[in-house]
Amino acid sequence: MRGPTFWRSRSLQPLKPYVCGDCVSRLGLRRSSQNAVAGSNDAAKSWDEQAQKTRAGDRKSLLTILEERGYVKDLAGDRNALDKLLTDKRIGAYSGIDPTAPSLHLGHLLPMMVLFWMYIYGHKAVSIIGGATAKIGDPTGRLISRQEMDRNTRSSNLVSLHNCVRGMWKSVERYAERHGYPKDKAWSKSIQNNSVWLGKLNIIDFLSDAGTVARMGAMLGRDTVKNKMAQGDGMSYAEFTYPLLQAYDWWHLYQSGVQVQIGGSDQYGNIVAGIDLIKHLTPRPSTSPETKQLSGPFGLTVPLLTTAAGAKFGKSAGNAIWLDKTMTSPFELYGFLVRSADADVERYLKLFTFLPLEHIAAVMAEHEADPSQRKAQHLLAREVVDLVHGTEEAQNTQNQHTFSRRPNLQSLQAEAENSKDSLNRLYLPQSLVQGKQPARILYHAGLAKSNSDGTRMVNSGGAYIGSQTSEQEAATEGELEFRSLKGVTSSVITEMMEKSNVLVLRTGKWNVKLVEVISDAEFEQKGLSAPGWEEFKEARDASSS
Repeated sequence: MRGPTFWRSRSLQPLKPYVCGDCVSRLGLRRSSQNAVAGSNDAAKSWDEQAQKTRAGDRKSLLTILEERGYVKDLAGDRNALDKLLTDKRIGAYSGIDPTAPSLHLGHLLPMMVLFWMYIYGHKAVSIIGGATAKIGDPTGRLISRQEMDRNTRSSNLVSLHNCVRGMWKSVERYAERHGYPKDKAWSKSIQNNSVWLGKLNIIDFLSDAGTVARMGAMLGRDTVKNKMAQGDGMSYAEFTYPLLQAYDWWHLYQSGVQVQIGGSDQYGNIVAGIDLIKHLTPRPSTSPETKQLSGPFGLTVPLLTTAAGAKFGKSAGNAIWLDKTMTSPFELYGFLVRSADADVERYLKLFTFLPLEHIAAVMAEHEADPSQRKAQHLLAREVVDLVHGTEEAQNTQNQHTFSRRPNLQSLQAEAENSKDSLNRLYLPQSLVQGKQPARILYHAGLAKSNSDGTRMVNSGGAYIGSQTSEQEAATEGELEFRSLKGVTSSVITEMMEKSNVLVLRTGKWNVKLVEVISDAEFEQKGLSAPGWEEFKEARDASSS
């Protein structure tokens, strides 16, 4: 038996120069570092270009956008200085939520929307979850102290709220891209738990840092303290120090470049406490040179939202509207928003969507022409469900509301047109519908993965076609009645198409497609495509050659 050879055959390619593993790692790190520097330079160049446009008046500043949309109630700090800061450099901003419940509710969304706008405009966004401060409870605006929460409930809330905030950020990035803000590599966000730093804070250090700044006269003069002591159940020392703990949060974040705190209108006093602490601690010798060079802290509060009737926004019959779908379903969220008063809906569209103001104005003009259609309310409901739960959930929820009202073809078409990029309206060429079996039409319409999948849906009774219950001439007048596609032949569909070129197909309870059938030539002229269209054209061309 021939022994193994240690010589490379001449027929093989010559050996590449040997490079040791450590060198490979160093080379890889060097390339990675070079790529990072190049990316950072590109981001800086892009930022400078946008800043120049803003200074030249060719582009609105971020603060101007926030003001025009109604986000700004009060600013802590000079308005022009903040406007310049947001234009000139990328900074950090944060808003916080204590885990007093397992989910965000609709009331939390307003300060978060400011954070989302800052994020898509290139600033670092930080969501703080108050794992430590929740143990005390913010007394702001309360006469009765929060009931003490047991450790297990608090821990469970912390995990659930973190997942809710993380899911919200993912949904916001998708929503922003749909509205013309594709994700940029320079965007930066994080979710942090303040127990990480407050849990390590020594009581002596806390008192020497934050305690020496707080003056008793100012703290006792706050409305929250006076009202709770005079009209409520008194104020504990822990509650009294809550603003200082929130201030310490900001000091911790400020040292990493977070210069803006965003909060509700009731948080102005707590925000000012943070500004005072930062200004007191910044000059200390132990503060880093980078922190000392920052231009200072700024606060922004959003307005307290009430409905035209004076009720607090985000509450339904006294109950919170949650953003966790297991606590408030998308259907309930949609229903709550679609019931918004005419006097409120324009303001809500500006605050809770990324829709351009021009688009909102156009929708309001249509709405005012016929308020009974509630076009603005349906747009608001769809956009917010899209923002919170995603586009597919928004479409399904809209369909649920539509079909809970026994719709007609006219209402379906109106809602499809009202959706900016509707998932439930499409065109199909005549050749993919005329004379075709229902299963194949389902495939071409994107309701089935394949012809065999469509056959399975039809045979199992899970696919339907809508037809008018009225014999009126106007095809859009009568209510739609859905019948199973099982037993429906291609000739029946052809007869239906003689009355209208629009087919209404449905799979399951709510997955609906409005299919407008057009000529093959028009379909190609529009540059459209559909499942199976390319294969059909190839077969057609082959048979004609």
